[in-house]
Amino acid sequence: MITNTTNNFQTQGGKPTGFIGYFVGKVMNTFHSHIYKSGLSKISINKNSSCLDIGCGGGKAVKLLALNKNVGKVYGLDHSEQMVKLSRKINKTSIKNGLVEILQGSVSSLPFSDSPFDIITAFETIQFWPNLESSLKEVRKKLKSSGTFLIVNRLPQEGSKWFDFAQIKNANEYKDKLRFAGFSEISIDIESKKGWIFITAQ
Repeated sequence: MITNTTNNFQTQGGKPTGFIGYFVGKVMNTFHSHIYKSGLSKISINKNSSCLDIGCGGGKAVKLLALNKNVGKVYGLDHSEQMVKLSRKINKTSIKNGLVEILQGSVSSLPFSDSPFDIITAFETIQFWPNLESSLKEVRKKLKSSGTFLIVNRLPQEGSKWFDFAQIKNANEYKDKLRFAGFSEISIDIESKKGWIFITAQ
């Protein structure tokens, strides 16, 4: 039963599909809203900043980014067609006004020219990324030299059913992989909210 539950989580959490996937996206919008806000409070957004939320899911983090008066443009990216539809629905007004654009695509090959972004965010998604090291390098390549990468993720407790599932299991592993990808200034917070890790990297 635990195995089936974990497999379902991996499938629907990693790439939500169908009615269940749509429901998962709406649940994330509701129950992770406070986490999105906590993460965004840890970064500075300068005037006319260009932002990208990778694995945008149901689109709530994109919506919160678009509410910041300094933001010039927000892009959301997800490889799930269902999540792209939901995110576009949630951000309908901002899309119409040209402030938001939602695209379908993969972190392993981001559909943007090099170094266009001031801010890139990844909320509860990095554990699903394919070829993690090369995907992190791809993110670094798409950031401006002064840009900031924000990661917000659950921090699995050793011995829990999610520990083996997580690609990165602790703060030191995050640091190692981010440095390997070309990030040099890395700040990690595991104290603000129990069971969560907040990382800013440049």
